[in-house]
Amino acid sequence: MSRIKILFVKFLNLINFLINAFLIKIIQFRKREIKKNSLLIIRLDSIGDYVLVQNFFNLIKLDSPYKDYKVTLCGNIIWKDLAEYCNKDAFEKFIWINKKKFKWNIPYKFRILKSVYQSGFEVAIETTFSREILFGDTIIKASKAKERIGSTGSPESYVKWKRNLFSDNYYTKLITQSEKNIFEFYRNKEFFEKLFHNKIELAKPSLNFDDVEINLPTDKEFLVVVPGAQEKARRWSEENFTELIKHLLKEYHYDILLAGSSSEKSTIMKIIDGVNSGRVFDISGKTSLPQFGKIISLAKLLISNETSAVHFAAAVGTPFICISNGKHLGRFNPYPEAMRLIFKYVYPQFVGENLNSLDKIEKQFNVESKLDINEILPARVIQAVSDLLERIDGRIN
Repeated sequence: MSRIKILFVKFLNLINFLINAFLIKIIQFRKREIKKNSLLIIRLDSIGDYVLVQNFFNLIKLDSPYKDYKVTLCGNIIWKDLAEYCNKDAFEKFIWINKKKFKWNIPYKFRILKSVYQSGFEVAIETTFSREILFGDTIIKASKAKERIGSTGSPESYVKWKRNLFSDNYYTKLITQSEKNIFEFYRNKEFFEKLFHNKIELAKPSLNFDDVEINLPTDKEFLVVVPGAQEKARRWSEENFTELIKHLLKEYHYDILLAGSSSEKSTIMKIIDGVNSGRVFDISGKTSLPQFGKIISLAKLLISNETSAVHFAAAVGTPFICISNGKHLGRFNPYPEAMRLIFKYVYPQFVGENLNSLDKIEKQFNVESKLDINEILPARVIQAVSDLLERIDGRIN
């Protein structure tokens, strides 16, 4: 990104910040009553982040200082159907936010902030480690809850000084979290243990989709392949996926389900055209998130770029192969061996050669990776598939 573009983005963010402050002033001009034992939980990050935190939400009503509270979740609308399925017993109400609309659609933003304020929450908790001033922090400020709790936040200097200057004072209490680079599930566990003042025994994320109904396009054993990703730098090429799938069809009896969002349809159709096989099925944009989770739970193996699909697989216990450029190393990948999952990560050569000394390189890749994911050749992923299927079938220990 050019320097001029960076400065322009910063200017727009400042304008957005000032608009938020102005709207909140207007909204809070009229007093409202605080409702006793009412709690707002805020979580606005992506689908994979939600998978890694949702188990802790279900503990709120079981054994926490807030077990007798009426709890509302303010969440990202992209995982609405998943949360309403997985956390239906944890929350009485939901406030869903479309982050793209919330940023610049002023009437929409006003309605959301007004709804949060007028709800009169006694306690509001922003549960995200990488707090966002224009989103979660703004919701906290708008709530004007009697008690407003959040995390001290991620330690990177380029964001920490902004929180210190602009939004730390929105909170009545900030929970101190380790500045070490730890896996995100453990980060969430650390936050909720300090919030609940209680030890939590959860060892890994889990999801159960037994009650979800689906119609599969095949009655044979199948692999799920996810060739898309939000960021271009995280997308292994269509040509590489085509070569991989051709090999899988030749060497194994499994059918292939190509999955992704409707926005990834063109990518998937190029792969289908390149493969040209009746054993490959397109399910992109055809499932809800619970149905997507159910399909992954039934798969022999998931092969994916680093997307939420990998976290689904980990949570339902399906073996997976993740093709990654190493971004967020140590925080979102690889999964800790202590969780005893069956998986393989395939990285560019530099990361792969240094995985046994992860602590020495993870700072370099914790926030960003400039490595080219297409440095990874199909032969390496093919070998990973072979190794993992042998392990799944029990031919080796």
